[in-house]
Amino acid sequence: SPPRNEPKSIPQRQKKKPAAAKRTAKKTKWDAESILKDPKSPLATANLRSILCNPLTWTALDQDEKTEILSLFPDKGHILDAGTEDARPNFASLMNDDSFRYDCAAYTDNIAQGRHDPEWLASAWSAHERRRAGDFNKYLIDKLEEDWGVEIPEEMKMRR
Repeated sequence: SPPRNEPKSIPQRQKKKPAAAKRTAKKTKWDAESILKDPKSPLATANLRSILCNPLTWTALDQDEKTEILSLFPDKGHILDAGTEDARPNFASLMNDDSFRYDCAAYTDNIAQGRHDPEWLASAWSAHERRRAGDFNKYLIDKLEEDWGVEIPEEMKMRR
């Protein structure tokens, strides 16, 4: 038996490792639809122009997607090897195109402003149809006459 002044060693239990928690696949918030519509989408603050002009972005698409995208170009000026299976955007010319720069910035701004939300779009289309039908013509004429201090002759006023 050990002498009295020496402490006894306490037997240590072996610690059991906790069972590994099963991870369940977490549903991502950013599916294809929400990333294009939600004002808090990462796309709303992304540099869309840089993303679209990255050659790796183009190679991630299948042939049908590439064909569809190229068909949306207004002209062939920004397409290399147009009309062939190797057709692709001219990324260098797109990066230097002010219209492309503006459109990318406007698109991300529209997402951030909630202008791709289905309710907002329905309201915007409704207002567009009302303007087209002439529902606001009287208001616009009155405002122009008041702001500019002129009277528009009857034959020049918009009719319904």
